[in-house]
Amino acid sequence: MLTLENFTKNWEKKFPALNIKNTHFIIAVSGGVDSIVLAHVLYALKANCTIAHVNFQLRGAESDRDEQFVTDFAKKFNFPLQLHRVDTLKYAVLYKMGIQEAAREIRYAWFESLLKKEDVLITAHHADDQIETVLMQLFRGTGLHGLTGIPHRRNDVLNLARPLLPFTKEQIKAYASENELEFVEDSSNSKDDYTRNLIRNKIIPQIQTVYPNVNENIFYTAEKLKEAEAIVEATVAAFWKKGFKTKKGIRTLPISYWNKVKGNATYTWGLIQPFGFKPAQIVEVHKLLEATNGAYIGTPTHRFIKFKEEIQIVSNDTSKEHLVIYVGEGILQIKNGSLHFEMLEANQIKKVDPSSNIAYLDAAKMDWPILYRTWQSTDYFYPLGLPKKKKLNHFLGNLKLSPAIKEQVAIISVGDKIAWVVGHRIDDRFKITPQTQKVVKITYQDKS
Repeated sequence: MLTLENFTKNWEKKFPALNIKNTHFIIAVSGGVDSIVLAHVLYALKANCTIAHVNFQLRGAESDRDEQFVTDFAKKFNFPLQLHRVDTLKYAVLYKMGIQEAAREIRYAWFESLLKKEDVLITAHHADDQIETVLMQLFRGTGLHGLTGIPHRRNDVLNLARPLLPFTKEQIKAYASENELEFVEDSSNSKDDYTRNLIRNKIIPQIQTVYPNVNENIFYTAEKLKEAEAIVEATVAAFWKKGFKTKKGIRTLPISYWNKVKGNATYTWGLIQPFGFKPAQIVEVHKLLEATNGAYIGTPTHRFIKFKEEIQIVSNDTSKEHLVIYVGEGILQIKNGSLHFEMLEANQIKKVDPSSNIAYLDAAKMDWPILYRTWQSTDYFYPLGLPKKKKLNHFLGNLKLSPAIKEQVAIISVGDKIAWVVGHRIDDRFKITPQTQKVVKITYQDKS
């Protein structure tokens, strides 16, 4: 039964962080019974709301009738109103998508544009919608997440809540009748042109002849699967967190660790989903484990790169470091660690540390300020011990670095000359000699 008391109890259970009195809500109102009841409930609870209505111009005069009805409803209950008219058919043709897909994209893009920082969008999805969604997902083929149906809450691109989700269409209509609420009917809901309508009008009634409580059972199952999904997600996240390592600022995952759950789609999805991959890419990601060195698969934001016995997870952020250094002493924090500068007398140096992470440069050849920056394809230098210049790209290639680490190599330059390929080799022109009096010692410490 839908009452103000039951609605409030469900709200407190599902949305404990949302204060119904102190939040501004934007209610998506079509004019149908579901959204009209939702708006009326929030009005009765004295919530601060704005009504938003989209006229998709798909049903001719009926679409205009709906717009006028919502306008009158908003005026009657003193709701601020936002209206949006759009040629949905033209949009669908232009972007080569189905009508329903186009309407959904238009609707949510506009809602997103209305939301200010603390606003919350409220939609009137209910239990019957949930049941239809679960069946559609099941028939298409899905995993655990698909069988959980519509979430009560979203807070990603859209800050969205669905407070009517536990209530059935029958309960919503009963509330409308009891409160003498008028609403409009969408004539397209009675047609079986769309999959959802076919399931609602034909399939579920047929199933009910065998299983009279099918709606309650499906809804109950979806809610329990939500609980199971939370447990699975926590378990999977903990597994991957334990396996991650960081090398030179790059997140890596040993293939031997991944092989513990080799081929398991649930674990793989838990790993790749935060990096922008799609479920359809799971099979291709599995293939990466046995691919050749340097093979990769990517998304707009990240790449998974096979390198030797590990998978490197690399951001596609192409921003380059470019830091001007004015003094030869102190510590400089860089993206993947730090550089420690010391100015020494040459006679203080009893033994040169052979580590490639330490550079000893002739101070007399340093013209301050100097520059720390990410390397470029046009760079060249004279590697210590070699009489000829070498393209830096070729030098790094000979080191057989992974593509991810190669991208992050940086240099110290003095004017247009490279003094040090950080962490690898100094330039022969800046080496210390018997004539050197002062030395700039630079120590690179990576954050791993």
